Amino acid sequence: MNPYKILLVEDDTEISEMLKNYLETEQYEVACALDGQQACAMFDKASYDLVLLDLMIPKVSGMGVMQHIRGNSFVPIIGDA
Repeated sequence: MNPYKILLVEDDTEISEMLKNYLETEQYEVACALDGQQACAMFDKASYDLVLLDLMIPKVSGMGVMQHIRGNSFVPIIGDA
C-alpha cells in the first residue's frame, strides 16, 4: 500500500521538521513548503491526499494558498493560525 502524501505548509522550520518527523514515523510521505508561493508550486506539480496549512505564512497567505488549491482540487485541507 502506498503511503498517504501530505503537503505540510509551515514557515517555522523547527515546527515543520518536528511534524514531518512525526508523520513519517507514522508511515506518511511528507513534502514541506516554507511559504505560500512554494506551496502553490508544489501543489501544482504533485498530487497530495491532505494539506496541513499554516495560515500565517510569507509570500502568499494561507488563505491565498487555500484559494489556489480549491481552484484545482477538493483535497482535504487542515488550516491553523
